[in-house]
Amino acid sequence: MSIRIFPEVSIPFGTNQATKAMRITCAHCGGLAYFPVAAGVNLQPPIGAVQHFESKGWVVGGDPEMDFCRKHSTPAKRKGPKAMTNTAPMADKPRELGREDRRIINDKLDEVYGREAYKAPWTDAAVAKDLGVPRDWVVQVREQFFGPACSNPLYDQFLGETEHLEKTFRAYADSCAAAEQASAAQRQAHAELSKQMDAYRALARKVEREIVR
Repeated sequence: MSIRIFPEVSIPFGTNQATKAMRITCAHCGGLAYFPVAAGVNLQPPIGAVQHFESKGWVVGGDPEMDFCRKHSTPAKRKGPKAMTNTAPMADKPRELGREDRRIINDKLDEVYGREAYKAPWTDAAVAKDLGVPRDWVVQVREQFFGPACSNPLYDQFLGETEHLEKTFRAYADSCAAAEQASAAQRQAHAELSKQMDAYRALARKVEREIVR
């Protein structure tokens, strides 16, 4: 039996967030459904998507032409012409923070969160990236069991100095670029003026020869 391959897309969820998902399309009406995967987690094998869609009432065929939504899951429900819909797709909700996820995040925070603050250079985002989980999950566990997202004062100072130096360097680079542009414009203006001066001198010599004659 061949393995079904579903298109991989990015779907929005929450506020300004997105997650990867496998998509199935109803061959009769064009309705869509998604098999979402939490951000930072690799897509699961297609068999997982097949099981997910079938649990939602979909008929999953050997190819896209044989895929049908719950509404058109039987031949009797597919009487009449196909009516491809333009309705905006409704994505299934991405998986939520579970007990095992919470335990793993808690164990990690035990390592990287010290007295009322993260140990340098750890942050919510760094923990989320290290574990391959959404940042919101880390925030939930950290706020519940550890406290605010404070960090090491020395590391905060380092970040501040780094940002200041980068801004200063960018300003200096912009100033140099502007100076170079001004210098190039000045050289161009000098070249144009030199051409005009050469033409004027040629004219002056001609006038002088005519007057002398």
